Amino acid sequence: MSVEPNPSASAPRERTFDIEGERLVYPTVFRDGCSAAGLFLVKSKVANGYIADSGFELAEIAPGRGILVLTGVRYTDTDCGEYDETAMAFFVRRAGQKPRLPYASAWLDIIRGNTASFTWNLQVTTPLSRDAGIFMWGFPKTIEEISFELSGDRAAFNLRMDGQEVFNYSVLANGSTTPPPVTSAVYSIWEGGPHVSYLTQTYRDARYRPGGGRLRLGDHPLADELRALGLPRRPLFATWAGHLAFSMTAPEKL
Repeated sequence: MSVEPNPSASAPRERTFDIEGERLVYPTVFRDGCSAAGLFLVKSKVANGYIADSGFELAEIAPGRGILVLTGVRYTDTDCGEYDETAMAFFVRRAGQKPRLPYASAWLDIIRGNTASFTWNLQVTTPLSRDAGIFMWGFPKTIEEISFELSGDRAAFNLRMDGQEVFNYSVLANGSTTPPPVTSAVYSIWEGGPHVSYLTQTYRDARYRPGGGRLRLGDHPLADELRALGLPRRPLFATWAGHLAFSMTAPEKL
């Protein structure tokens, strides 16, 4: 399913949120940081089971296969302060909606940024970033132990939960590309129903590499859920951004 950005649509943009002593508004701005990501081919049946209550399902790019995006971000300047984040999201469509062409159109829409994502798991390191995500957009944020290491030409994010490693993901951390800004749709369950927000992203010092990331899974139950999806494996694409900036609009009811 293709989702065309519509940031001008009516939404509760006038709302303010007082969280951890900070007053936050829409659009919320994230001015700088760095990020590593990987697009992984995963089993649709397993993934759809994980998000069965959401009303969304994977946008398949091959029979029984869709895309999981695994991301690590170190935010250094945002409306929500400094924090680290790891995220696992699927490219999805509304349940029961059919693509224009099986598989091919879904893959093209993902490449063009016209397919919405739905966040399955999201971890952060501060109460402010957690509560902003929960109350302003309905993201499933929890506070966990995240470490970021930049060593030589590689950057690595490590997620630990309940004292156990979930994953370690690393990429080459050298890039010189500045792609054009892109606005993409992000689905969430907010205030009891499905909503869409729009994320406008700008990257600098970026690198895109087919199959370039390294993923190691640990012993935590969430790592086992990733194994059930078909991981660890090489990503279809690995990305690095030495600098990022983006803004997130208010949720709009679907």
